[in-house]
Amino acid sequence: MFPKVKKYTKKKKKSILIVLLYLAIILFFIWLLVVLLLSYYLWHDEIKENPLLGKVNSFSNFYMETLKDSSDFLKPLGETDVTLKGASNEKDNVKIRMKQPDRDEFKPAMKDLLKDRDLTFKNIDAIFENMKSPKEITKDSIHSTFGRDVIYIYHTHNRESFLPYLKGTDKPEDAYHSKANITLVGDMLGRALERRGVGAKVDSADIVQELSLKGLDFNSSYQLSGEQVRSARAENKDLEIFLDIHRDSLRKDSTTKKMNGESFARLLFVIGTGHENYESNLLFTEGLDKLLAARYPGLSKGIIIKDSSQGNGVYNQDLSPNSVIVEIGGVDNTVEELHRTTEALADVLSDYYWHREK
Repeated sequence: MFPKVKKYTKKKKKSILIVLLYLAIILFFIWLLVVLLLSYYLWHDEIKENPLLGKVNSFSNFYMETLKDSSDFLKPLGETDVTLKGASNEKDNVKIRMKQPDRDEFKPAMKDLLKDRDLTFKNIDAIFENMKSPKEITKDSIHSTFGRDVIYIYHTHNRESFLPYLKGTDKPEDAYHSKANITLVGDMLGRALERRGVGAKVDSADIVQELSLKGLDFNSSYQLSGEQVRSARAENKDLEIFLDIHRDSLRKDSTTKKMNGESFARLLFVIGTGHENYESNLLFTEGLDKLLAARYPGLSKGIIIKDSSQGNGVYNQDLSPNSVIVEIGGVDNTVEELHRTTEALADVLSDYYWHREK
């Protein structure tokens, strides 16, 4: 009888081991499920706290793919990640998602650019020219470039216009004109700088007309404006700062800021990383943006950094270490709002020019 008892005991132990093994496997899968659920909810809470979050860990990426049909974060299509650097605090240095075509990369057809709409005012250029500067601004007798032009202002998309001065349309894609356009804003900025003793050369060449004459399309705009910059540098070695002035295509709620009871056109800077020396331009622009944040909080929307996969990517900024695209206002802004902002920008530019480390 003893051998039978021994055999029975072995079978019983084996059965217990099998049961324990199955139990361990079940407990392992329960633990794994709990870990997965906790990871998901932690990721979900993180996205709730920061909907602009552009970077998640690799584990979360698994969920982003798995849950793409139910997650609002992944619903928008045809978007691209770009870096927005705000000057006010570190929290602004986040990835944002922008729809294409965005801002300065909007590409109208040449036929639309060459077609002028009727203006609400026939003497629109005079309205821009006659805007009065603040009374407290007088030409600085201590600081002066003494006739030397040190800032070059030009307009790659020179026919970008403003809807309040165009008849019969309220569509951003219609906001182009050969006369009432962004070059008038560049002129205002040039005059504002001159009043502060900083010599500025404003180039209001009609890039669109040159494109048409040469049989080129809108995509060649930066090629022609680049020729302008090279020519200007060759003619004047004193030029140190190069500003390509644009206006945004977004609507007024995104391009206007109330300060001290008055409306201002908001500013936006664009830096291209499609060349090896872009960090110099970024450093220069960050200096301007910090001054704006200190003196005119909220006027600047920050700095967008774009590479060649997101547009031109260079924007002629490889020609000078102090180059940047400056978008002043948008399609809905008025001359009064644009003027206040050019005065604020000139205030910061002149201060930067006089007091930066050289």
